[in-house]
Amino acid sequence: MQQQQPGSNFNPYAPPTADIDQGLQQQQGEYVLAERGTRLGAVLIDALLAVAAAAPAGLILGFMVYNSRGSMSFGDAELMVYGLIGVMALMVLAFMIYQWVLIATTGQTIAKRWLGIKIVRLDGSPVGFVNGVILRSWVVGALSNIPVVGAIVGIVNPLMIFGEERRCLHDHIAGTRVIVAPRA
Repeated sequence: MQQQQPGSNFNPYAPPTADIDQGLQQQQGEYVLAERGTRLGAVLIDALLAVAAAAPAGLILGFMVYNSRGSMSFGDAELMVYGLIGVMALMVLAFMIYQWVLIATTGQTIAKRWLGIKIVRLDGSPVGFVNGVILRSWVVGALSNIPVVGAIVGIVNPLMIFGEERRCLHDHIAGTRVIVAPRA
């Protein structure tokens, strides 16, 4: 056992301490990793924007169904409902295509841009369409639709963000990470 010099501040009975700044601003090379909460916020905002894209057709559908009770034949009402559901799906698809173009070209969705974070490859280069969209979104989406496997993927994917690298399963599949975007 090592003897401490008189007057030193070392207390062998003190609880362990941690360097909090290092945990909050973990740096990987020249990049600062995005905070977990910021990433969660971006996902939630993007989901709300997708709902907002479908909302106009959904509201029209709701008003038409409510106002036409009993005044239309079943076939006409059914056709109207399917048509508006189709419009809602097309609106969401258009929004998603716009988001995919943004990811492929800038590494950011609308919400990621608002919150100041972006997706990059592990070497810091831009993600492009294959890594940013196909591997991060489509592969994980396809895996999520497989019975049993999908449930496991749905649980493991977001929980992996609590690792030291703050990378979800989709980040590992695509070879990406989410960083604080440099200010332009």
